[in-house]
Formats: sequence, structure tokens, C-alpha cells
Amino acid sequence: MSNLIYNDDEPIRKIDSQDEEEADLDLDGKTEAKIINKQEAPLEETPFKVLLELEGVGTDEGRLGVDLVTILDRDLLDISGGMSGTKLAKLKLAMQFLVQKLSRADRLSVVTFNSNAHKLCPLRQITEDSKTEIANQVNELVAQYTTNTEAGLKMALKILNDRTHTKRRGVAIMLMSDGMEDKSSHAASVPVGHVPVYTFGFGTDCDPKVLSDISRQSNGGMFAAVPELDNLSVAFSTSLAGLLNVNAGNYAQMKGTTVVDPVAVTFGTLYNRETRKVLVKLTLPKVDKRLGVNIYRVVYKYRVAGQDAFNSEERTVNITLKAIANEAERQEVLDEEKRIGTASSIKAARLLADAKKLEMAREKLVDAKASLSEIDAIHTAQLNQLLLFMVSQETYDKQGKAFALALEASHESQRATLSLEMLLFIKQAGLFNQDPINYQVPTAEEDKVTIASVAPTREPPKQEDWRYARFKQVIDLTHSIADKLREHDPRAAFSGKK
Repeated sequence: MSNLIYNDDEPIRKIDSQDEEEADLDLDGKTEAKIINKQEAPLEETPFKVLLELEGVGTDEGRLGVDLVTILDRDLLDISGGMSGTKLAKLKLAMQFLVQKLSRADRLSVVTFNSNAHKLCPLRQITEDSKTEIANQVNELVAQYTTNTEAGLKMALKILNDRTHTKRRGVAIMLMSDGMEDKSSHAASVPVGHVPVYTFGFGTDCDPKVLSDISRQSNGGMFAAVPELDNLSVAFSTSLAGLLNVNAGNYAQMKGTTVVDPVAVTFGTLYNRETRKVLVKLTLPKVDKRLGVNIYRVVYKYRVAGQDAFNSEERTVNITLKAIANEAERQEVLDEEKRIGTASSIKAARLLADAKKLEMAREKLVDAKASLSEIDAIHTAQLNQLLLFMVSQETYDKQGKAFALALEASHESQRATLSLEMLLFIKQAGLFNQDPINYQVPTAEEDKVTIASVAPTREPPKQEDWRYARFKQVIDLTHSIADKLREHDPRAAFSGKK
């Protein structure tokens, strides 16, 4: 496989011409930075917090085309035993939805693997003809055994690396597996470079460790646990919505310069309307009199598909040191501290549960919940759902660990929340699953109109109303899982009290 050259990627053609299409994007000005901090501090030595936000503003002129390689574990296609073809049918249905959501700006290649990797098709431009042909190829797949995940991942990376047409194109890999690989396979050791790898762990018997490690070491990838195969298209939709709404600045740095050495923070892909946050904690020295002082300098840069770097102007953080400084901490700073605290508690609880200390893990989560208020609906929902998966060690081992690792990954990448595009794709995926024959999956242009009609203004929303409405879907999912668990184990009716 290593001697083959995969330079057979199709060029992007215009609808009414055979000429290769150039991306028509206004690339500048698609990333904005905000600095949030108090304006005053006392004269004595004091801790001081600065919140830096980097936001993808997006563009109305177009988007980067995506070169996507999906990797399918053929061992998942087992139609023997008691599954009666469920995994196979759900996987094919999810792939149909994925293909329908791609546009002519995108290209798709499909790789399968068992003991070796196989290229089902090269990177093909998404047209009505290629949609049908790719769907037919996937539908013809049959089960094969043994699982060499490493071979599948290496082939997908080589397909992207050997491309002929690469100008201003995003790349990504989606890997679908149960996480179990042969002894000769070591997929987590494969260097993926700057390619985001989205991994999906299938079934309640999924081993999430390898899949989580692969996505974590990639540039902007995510791990999603899919214990219920009915939710497969939904899991696909959240990742796909992000990929198809990549902000033009898909590589960003924020540098803060203080009296100590400069600090650089590097982010992965930044989606449209997505925000990255850095909470900087400083110690201001004691001074003898009132003083206006510059305490921080910030610059950032971003690139488009690894090219065309743009640099911001320098931004400064200025405050006034005075004898009496009673200004309250900014709410945005407090919110980010809560999010970081929630993420820390989830990881600590996961490590305790892995060590078979389930009661201590539950106590950790309950304590974390006690520090939250009603406004923290999304964090509370995450903790509640993990608590439900910790109803017993068996339930945790089968489903809870994968869910906890997925939560950790979303917090580490700061994608613990859902964008409007993701919510829209989730709704469409649900409708498609209900009626895949008659439901017409909306086009990219139709999605654009829908998003424009419901997108919030640039003015800060009222947190009390906006957060709950935005994440009510997560809360409803928590209740749904609770009901399912109660059917199998009455102890799952966990009240949240010790």
C-alpha cells in the first residue's frame, strides 16, 4: 500500500462548464477577538483574570470545499448472530445522509478495512451521479472479519496527502469502528499531522480508548460514542455540520505578552460562529499609588487551509490600580470558570470509575452539580447523563466510559455546545431516519436561508433565555436515556442525592 500513489482525486468542476472551479472567497476579516476583564484592581498584590475570545465570524460569499475520507470497519458489517443486519443497515443509512448533505464544492472518498485497507472510491466531486454511485458502492458492502484500523487510517491519510487538487480546500477523516483492533494494529500511534479525525464508536460494547486517542491527537477532531445505532445519523450530523461551516480562518493563534515570556495558544479548526476561549490568570504586583497600567498585549493570526496567513493588530489590556476597587468579576469569566470546573470534574470522575471506585466518582459529579445554577443547563445535563451511566459498574463499563471520554474531548476542544448549524443538521438527520425514502434532505442553499432566519444577532443574547432554548435538546436526551435505563435497571432512577 505504501508504494501506491493516490493522485486520482477528481477536480472540482463548475455546473455549466468543464473548467476547474476556483474558490471565490473573501478570505480576510473572518476571525474576531474579544478581550473581557475588569477595569480596576486594588493597589496591593492581587490575582487578576483576563478572558480572551476568538470567534469565527463566517462569510456569506462561500465556504471552503471539504475533501472528506470516511473509513468503515468491515467487521461492523456483521449480519450474523442476533443483530439481523442492524449495524449494516444503520451504517448505510447514515452514509446516505452524509452524502446528501455534501455539495458540489466537496469531494468524498470511502475506505474500508478488515485485515487490510481497501479504497472503495477515490476523492470524487459530489454530483447527483456520484451521490448515487457512492451510495450503491456502500450498499453492496458485506461483512469481513479481522480489524486492522491502522491500515485504514494510513490509507485515508495517504489519499489526502497524494491529492493533485489542493488549493484552498479543507480536509477531514471520519472513522467508524467499535474500537477493537487486531494485535498487529496500532492505530493510535499513527501520526495524523494537521488532519482532523472524527471517530465514532459503535455499539454498547465499544472499546473507546483507541478511537478517543486518535481524535484527540488530531487537529480539531472529535470522538463520539454511538451506543444506540438509531442515533448514528445524528452523531454524523454534528461533525458534518461543523466541517461544512468551517470559518475561513481555520488555524489560529493567540499570543499574550507580559513581563514574563510570551505565551502562545494554538487552536484547531474554527467553525462559523464558533468561539474559542482562553482564561488567563495573572498576579498584579503591589504599587504605592493610583496608576493606569498596560498588563497584557494580544495578537492573533489565522490561515486558510494552511495558507494565506493573516495577522491581527496588537490589542492591549489596560486597567487602573486604585485604593478601593470593588468591581465585580465579569459574568463571562465566571461562566468559563464553571465550564473548566465541570470538565475537570468529569475527567476526575471518569478516572475514579475506571479504577472501580464508582461511589466516589458519583460523589464527585454530585459535588460538581451543587456548584452550578439553573442557568448552567448544559453542564448540569452533562453531569446528569454521566450519573445515569454510573448507576452500576457494568453500565459504566459498557456505555459510561465512552460517553465520559466524548465529553472530555468536547470540552478540551471547546465544542461542548451545539451551533445553529449542528442543531439544524440534527433535526434533519432525525427526519431522514424516520423516512429515508420520502424525506428530501435540504440543500446547502436551503440551509443557508434557514440559518439566516434564526441566527442570533451580533448583540449578546440574554443568557437566561438563550442558553436553555439552545440546549433543551440535550436535556431532553438526558431524560430519554434515563427512561431507557430505568427499564433495565430500577437503580437508574437516580435523584441526584447521595
